Amino acid sequence: MKVSLPLSTSFLEVHSPKLSPLLDRFEESSSLHSTLLFTGIEGVGKKSLVLHLVQTLFCDESLFANSESDSGPDLFGSSAPSEKKTGRDPCGNCPSCTRALRDQWLDLYWFDPEAPEDGSRLGSHKIEAFRDLKSKLGLGPVSEPFKIVVIADADRMTPAAANSILKMLEEPPKNWIFILTASDSSRLLPTILSRCMEVRLSPIPSEPLFAILKASKGLEFNSIRGQVAARSANGSLTRAIHFSSEEVWTLREQILGLLSSPAHEWMKLVETLSKSQTQTHLGLDLLESIFSDLLQASIRGDSHVWTHSDQRELLLQISEVRGLSPERLCGILGTLAEKRKLVNLPLNAKLLAQEILIPVLEVL
Repeated sequence: MKVSLPLSTSFLEVHSPKLSPLLDRFEESSSLHSTLLFTGIEGVGKKSLVLHLVQTLFCDESLFANSESDSGPDLFGSSAPSEKKTGRDPCGNCPSCTRALRDQWLDLYWFDPEAPEDGSRLGSHKIEAFRDLKSKLGLGPVSEPFKIVVIADADRMTPAAANSILKMLEEPPKNWIFILTASDSSRLLPTILSRCMEVRLSPIPSEPLFAILKASKGLEFNSIRGQVAARSANGSLTRAIHFSSEEVWTLREQILGLLSSPAHEWMKLVETLSKSQTQTHLGLDLLESIFSDLLQASIRGDSHVWTHSDQRELLLQISEVRGLSPERLCGILGTLAEKRKLVNLPLNAKLLAQEILIPVLEVL
């Protein structure tokens, strides 16, 4: 688990409305789907929102606490209790919330993909991770109304792991909830998808992203960097956080240096991009956002709202000197999109970085 509580108010204002249908359903029928699937682009905040939901489900003062009584309804539907609680957010003060804020979960099983030791590629869920879970399926909750199983990045399960989980979803134990997250739900088994209620998170607009960054950075917040990061992130909170870091700000300077002086910065940038898959993806994101800036400016003129507003004059000068027409810019962006498909393959990192930068060099 790589997220923590509590979440910022700015983040919850963006995503909490996506939970409203779940809360409405429970208030109306005292039931909740036993398998939930949170989808959205990578880095949009799926895991964070899931953790917030889990805290709400466990909170002693939330409307879900009504399911705890043996004389009242269970989570999956029966008659309503005589006294209902109505909280739609965790209170933050009850014993369950205190345990959650301290990361002392007793009835939460959280599974992240097993990452390779060398960090050369994305990790995957393997069947071994779920074998111990199977042995616990007959057990009831320890201290909460029910047990919750979270499978983060479920679209990275191996076929064996997916089939193992499918058997659990077909006959979930009483008072157990399964929550999956996925950036690409098409990679999940259709039989798993058919058992899920989907909660689809939209990309976060740049203004709320800026507000989230500002709230998280506090006094260390750099306004110009935050604006560039929020506009470059394509709706992803994770990318916005990365883009506002000193490391990526330095990477952007290297890319701008490549555009100005290709021969001098070429090998330096290859070394930087080949450090990790994350670095390669961020480099591609920055390249795409810079060339997209130039394309939009060439089409819209002065009405274009620049992502890299602090480098507007430099980029326009480079575009004019290099003769970057809309057609050439479209070609570069199309090629970069094709190169992105190679990043997750087990290729030599330096050769991949060169493969990404070659189409850029060809127009400079």
